[in-house]
Amino acid sequence: MQISLELDYYLLMALAILPILLYLLYREFSFQKHYYKKIIDNSTNIVMLSNPSGIIEVNKTFFKYFKSFRDINHFSQEHQCVCEFFEKEDGCLDMMYDGQMWVDFLVTHQGTKHKAKINIDGEIYYFLASASSIDKKRSINAIILTDISEQVKTKKALMLLTLNDTLTNVGNRRYFDQKLKEHIVLSERYNTPFSLLVVDIDYFKKINDRYGHDVGDKVLIEFSTLIRSSLREGDVFARVGGEEFAILLPLTTKDKAYVLAQKLREVVQDSKGIAPITMSAGLVQYEKGDDEKLIFKRADAVLYKAKEGGRNKVVLG
Repeated sequence: MQISLELDYYLLMALAILPILLYLLYREFSFQKHYYKKIIDNSTNIVMLSNPSGIIEVNKTFFKYFKSFRDINHFSQEHQCVCEFFEKEDGCLDMMYDGQMWVDFLVTHQGTKHKAKINIDGEIYYFLASASSIDKKRSINAIILTDISEQVKTKKALMLLTLNDTLTNVGNRRYFDQKLKEHIVLSERYNTPFSLLVVDIDYFKKINDRYGHDVGDKVLIEFSTLIRSSLREGDVFARVGGEEFAILLPLTTKDKAYVLAQKLREVVQDSKGIAPITMSAGLVQYEKGDDEKLIFKRADAVLYKAKEGGRNKVVLG
């Protein structure tokens, strides 16, 4: 993730200074302890001290997030580690990460940024996490979590815009090409099938000519809603052209995909939308040696046969 230069600067300052303050805080000098605790409590980062038994000390910011706990003793009665709140996501820390406990991993990879996705009372936060050892004899580590939730959410929203068809709110061609590449790799690696369905709304140009483009847009939206509501979880659906759509059916042979494709065709034919429509479809199964262009070309050629054969039909390639 690209983090702003300003965030980088403040994060590096925190990484450099806070572990030192925590070390001083941990020493047994009451005046200094009170003084450094006050400084750390003013940090906007979550700051923690931990050992193999659990969390020893936290700053006030910790409780701005973990609001349901009165103090660290209350937290420790129910939890040993904040990693119990981690959510799995690619690129994010887990309790065990790269063969190490997450804190040990951070300590041995100081100077690099690692992201953690944390679910606190149903609300999702993203943090940049770092850790350093401040007392090796007693295995005491300082952990710093910097909230980057807004940056992550903004990036995800922008990414969604680049992969989404703004009219129909389904995936666009870029999104579909990306998913198609992924499934080709998976099929090659695990020898699993998938099928590709290329679909076209029949005589769509006549709808635009007769009713106008506003109605044509509504037809595209209705069609997308119909298809999406009839697909299974995990199926990939995208608009890849004007009135052309593609459906990727993971772990599905072409015979089983044909049954689903016929169901989709009937759903569209029987729909009572703004204008009567039907669809034609070309269906192929992934074959070893296919790349994304070749398999799509094969499905598109079969779609052309469906159109030549009278439309409102599914042709199996």
